[in-house]
Amino acid sequence: MKLAKNIIKKIAQAKLIGRGCNNFPTAQKWQAVKDAKTTGDKFVVCNISESEPGVFKDEYILAKYPEMVVTGIQIAMQALQASKGFIYLNPEYYTKFSEYLNAIIESKGIEIEIYAKPYHDYIGGEETAVLNSMEAERVEPRLKPPYPTTSGFLGQPTLVNNCETFYAVAQIYLNEYRSTRFYCLTHADGDREVKELPIDITIKKVLKAFGHSPSNKFFYQIGGGAAGTCYNSKQLNRNFDGLASIIIFPKDTPEKNLVLKWADFFQQESCGQCTTCREGTYRLEEMLEKFYATGKLDLPLFEDLIFTLQNTSFCPLGRISANAILSYWKNVLKKDVKNIMNERCKIK
Repeated sequence: MKLAKNIIKKIAQAKLIGRGCNNFPTAQKWQAVKDAKTTGDKFVVCNISESEPGVFKDEYILAKYPEMVVTGIQIAMQALQASKGFIYLNPEYYTKFSEYLNAIIESKGIEIEIYAKPYHDYIGGEETAVLNSMEAERVEPRLKPPYPTTSGFLGQPTLVNNCETFYAVAQIYLNEYRSTRFYCLTHADGDREVKELPIDITIKKVLKAFGHSPSNKFFYQIGGGAAGTCYNSKQLNRNFDGLASIIIFPKDTPEKNLVLKWADFFQQESCGQCTTCREGTYRLEEMLEKFYATGKLDLPLFEDLIFTLQNTSFCPLGRISANAILSYWKNVLKKDVKNIMNERCKIK
């Protein structure tokens, strides 16, 4: 492959934002790695952990466009003068795609290693937890700074981008980029679909592109099935902020089942590194279980717990652990926490 001249400039002109969940400008991250001083190697990591429920775009891309993903990694390695690249695959994707990806890599003659994620967990998709996993360390987020761009894999400057980001980079390199991204939809009956649609498009327009007409018979979780925000059918004239995922729920879905499912997910997925998240997610689930069983809740303590999780957790997992619950109460049930607690007899 001919070295992509001015590729970082072209990425910046395309206004490409990382397709993970942090909305960070791709060109800025690439430039930071390029500018990083080191006497050792630089590395490129394609993160395909994809562990957010309701998000399956990377699986779709690997099935349809694996050559484009490898091309994007190759471009990054050349542009940043990285000695080696890695494709970090969750266990399911490793089983399904590693053999074919290896064939593509061998045909191109490039130094890319496929790394199998040891087990399927949520926090293991955070970029520094990915690096810890690759170094056979405890799978938990690192303190930042330093950032991976200056001190990443083996302490060397490292670019970590999502699978879809590398796909988009390949499009930019080939002058095929049209400011699109992939959207995941999980229907109320459980069926799943992926479509490539324009970036600047509202949730309502995406739903219509999938053939769904928004209705007050449903509510919608945007951004994933764990941390995603819940909206009612009249709140969909907004663009996506983060992961482009929609899950459609029937309006009459039992509240207790939903709330306890969300709470249990974060309690189970906490890596246990910080006390706030380790204990806070456990107490959050415990308090909610008691509330739905007895109707009793210490409201000031509950509010303090939420505040502490949101403001003192080490990483985003703890900070977003109540997001789905609170947005569901506010936007779908249209009540604040105090009203929810005051109408105990109406909780199913």
